[in-house]
Amino acid sequence: MSRRVTLVAGGGNLVPHVASAIRDRGDVLQVVDLVGRPGIVADQVLRESLSDATALLAGIKAFGPSHMVLAGGVHITDTDRRGLADAFGLAGKLASGLGDVGLAGMILLYSKTQGWKLVGAHEVAPELLTPAGHIAGPPLSAALAPVAASAIRTAKAIGAIDLGQSAVVSASRPIAVEDAGGTDGLLRRVAELRAEGLVGERHGPLVLAKARKPKQPAFVDLPAIGVDTITRAAEAGISVVALEAGASLLLERALIESEAAAHGITVVGLRHG
Repeated sequence: MSRRVTLVAGGGNLVPHVASAIRDRGDVLQVVDLVGRPGIVADQVLRESLSDATALLAGIKAFGPSHMVLAGGVHITDTDRRGLADAFGLAGKLASGLGDVGLAGMILLYSKTQGWKLVGAHEVAPELLTPAGHIAGPPLSAALAPVAASAIRTAKAIGAIDLGQSAVVSASRPIAVEDAGGTDGLLRRVAELRAEGLVGERHGPLVLAKARKPKQPAFVDLPAIGVDTITRAAEAGISVVALEAGASLLLERALIESEAAAHGITVVGLRHG
């Protein structure tokens, strides 16, 4: 039986994969485009800004979804957060000051009151989930295996305080962690530190890790990498990209494999816990 699915679409390469998977299943698809994405194929496209959350919710209600999927990144300002909290009513007031995890809880609580089932992007497109083991580039060396595991633990630790999902370590020592600037901002900082001679080379190989936040609801975007991540990692001098297996996403794996091989970067999926 076909469903009525609303896809709330931010930026990045995950959105086309999810939209295609929904259409292939035969569901009726509404895309709520938050970033002005061109070429969207859907039964209905709603272009609204988070700054007018009331109109956004009205458009979703008019479509009447049975299921909802959130995919892609969106920069949410404090003004947007306040607007969302007001539009969500009681659910918004309960979670308005709790950061990204609080925002996710607000969406979950509100969706339940509307009868919308929230579904994770990885549930719609499970083929994107990161497997355990070697993924691309050279095999993970015995010397770097414990460093990669340490990097995953560091990424989980910053996720536990709702800061980010990524970290860079060297010789098991944290070098930099993701903040509001995202993974791109993290890699730019690491590249600057390396240019200044503060990390890399004689200090030890650099490992980038991405892991799911411990308290992150299942319907929220899992950490993901694409070919651009590998390109920027190479520019920052990263030797290994470690991903939490079963809790992160690989976008365009064939391109990731090609780019990792070209730069000699190891990409590996590791279990945590």
